[in-house]
Amino acid sequence: MKKIISAILFSISFSSAQEITIPKFTFPDSTYRVGQVIYIGNELTKYYIIEHEMSLQKDSLITHQAVQYDINRIYGLRLFTKVSIDVVPDSADYATVIVRVNERWYFYPFPVLGVKDREFSKVLEGDFSKVYYGAGVIHNNFAGRNTQMFGSFAFGYDPYVSIGYLNPLVDIENKIFFSFRAYYTEQRNRSLVSLSNSPNFDEIRSGGSIGIGKRYSLFTTISMSLEFLNLKVSDNKAGRTLSPGGRDEFYSLHAGYVYDTRDLREYPSDGSFVSFGVSKHGVFENDVDYQRYNLDVRQYVPAGNDVVLAGRAFTSLASGGAVPNYGHVFFGYFERIRGHFKTIQEGEQIIGTTVEAHYPLISPRYIRLDFLPFEQFRDIRYAIYFAGFADAGNTWYRKDNLSINQFKSGYGFGIHFHFAYSAVARVEYGIPYGNAFTKGEIILDLGAAL
Repeated sequence: MKKIISAILFSISFSSAQEITIPKFTFPDSTYRVGQVIYIGNELTKYYIIEHEMSLQKDSLITHQAVQYDINRIYGLRLFTKVSIDVVPDSADYATVIVRVNERWYFYPFPVLGVKDREFSKVLEGDFSKVYYGAGVIHNNFAGRNTQMFGSFAFGYDPYVSIGYLNPLVDIENKIFFSFRAYYTEQRNRSLVSLSNSPNFDEIRSGGSIGIGKRYSLFTTISMSLEFLNLKVSDNKAGRTLSPGGRDEFYSLHAGYVYDTRDLREYPSDGSFVSFGVSKHGVFENDVDYQRYNLDVRQYVPAGNDVVLAGRAFTSLASGGAVPNYGHVFFGYFERIRGHFKTIQEGEQIIGTTVEAHYPLISPRYIRLDFLPFEQFRDIRYAIYFAGFADAGNTWYRKDNLSINQFKSGYGFGIHFHFAYSAVARVEYGIPYGNAFTKGEIILDLGAAL
């Protein structure tokens, strides 16, 4: 099957394209230690941006697993179209590690086109009601320090304008990062409780946030941020905001901890991810005054024969005062249960889990398109995976008990496509648990599910 799919994909490629399989390593495993590291191809990117993602440091034992892990970690920066690592022995004990990268295009205008709430199947059915469109401009690697600056706007469903700035190394020595964002949007209400048999309405939101954090090690970061939100509803009715006037205006404080050993963040095959956050919504406020606690745990385990097992468990819990309807948590928008992909569940609290098994039909490789005029687009990395999955989850209110009988669950299978510039697309078939195969649904989605 792998050879058939690879042959088909290659045959439809341009005649001047060159397919390059990622080579096997030729050096002996667990023989050498790192003497020095040389970086080639990073014409703009500072070497320490790459260095901070590598597990191979001075005197580290060089293994095939460590080299492949670092290749994925560097590619996961989303700064390069291609990454390779060579090991050149210097003596019986030490070797030079040569990191070769091809840089992406960093500064460009781009079109904004998408479908809100991931309703891609509706577009195929001729329903364009949730389409949004616009334009933006971005710099992904300002001054070669992985600093991101962007601005964009969109019309159509949920129109918005947004600007942002992220500097992952504002203080190189202490590994301090800083972020800023400001936005304005007219977002369609998503709360079924607020709807209550009335015509739907817009939440007119404006606000922003500033954040600061520290990267303590290769895998560990902590952060804090201050956020401001001004939210006004276009049709004021009781319960749509906590203040009776139809406008909630408040600050929130957020603190977070992340432990992340994943090799390739866009589609991991090894490692762990743990994220814990605490948020105080409403600082010195009378109307808005509640807390939220978020936990997200993910694990990726190579199981042999190229199979990767992946699992995720997450929850978001609330405490304190009343949670506004726009502060509820949902399945059916950002979080989904495949098999119940379009089913909306709403509550003050949420819990969910996902397990997947991935098998490569085509392992990651490159196609070299020499005929393209820009070097930044000539190396195209791609892969195709077969995946099986199972999802389950539930939402509930604090006044109610969490009931296992109210959980929704589903399972299924699909094909996951990996494209250049870290893009992932999925075509899946989800089946509600307890239903026949014919009761399933076709799912079109972007990005990895976990």
